Amino acid sequence: MGQALGRVEHRYEERDNGPEGPRTAHLGGARRGGVVIGVRSRTAVVLVGALVVQVAIVPHLAVGGHVVDVMLLMAVVSGLIAGPDRGLVVGFLAGLGTDLIVGTPFGLWTLVGCLMGFSVGTVYGRFVEGGRIIRMFTVMLAMATGTALFVVVGRLLGQEFLGEVDLIPILLTVSVGGVILAPLAIRALAWSLGLERLPWEPSR
Repeated sequence: MGQALGRVEHRYEERDNGPEGPRTAHLGGARRGGVVIGVRSRTAVVLVGALVVQVAIVPHLAVGGHVVDVMLLMAVVSGLIAGPDRGLVVGFLAGLGTDLIVGTPFGLWTLVGCLMGFSVGTVYGRFVEGGRIIRMFTVMLAMATGTALFVVVGRLLGQEFLGEVDLIPILLTVSVGGVILAPLAIRALAWSLGLERLPWEPSR
């Protein structure tokens, strides 16, 4: 998994030596004291930050007692902008973070994160030219699917309380909230993964 995240790390060592001297690549080359901040470190910072937002801020923004799932959004967006391989890795890490703070069977959210990151990366790659509407619809559908998958698998694992939840308003809150927060998640993960451009942007 570290190899998947590290695939773009070498970009931060590349320089274009123009008349003004070396310059870093677009969205890359973040430096502190001459030391390049690696893809893995930035990704860890973004995911820990997302986890803090999920725990400390999101509960205060509940709609009808339901909240958006920021960590699931991280998994979905990583697949959207970086493809299935890195979507799988980021989905694993995001799901693992959620598993550490919730009381459901450990590994359940990790499974969901992996599946959604990989699935979105695989499916969206075929529709990347579809524009913003397709992109936002993909986020909305993936958020709803991931949440429903969590409930179904949880029930199969004996989490009886999940059978008592009113699923429709939860899916609406999670999917709409995901679309609203998606632009921020895209920017954060594009920076952390060192993407020089997003899949739907023209080549420079």
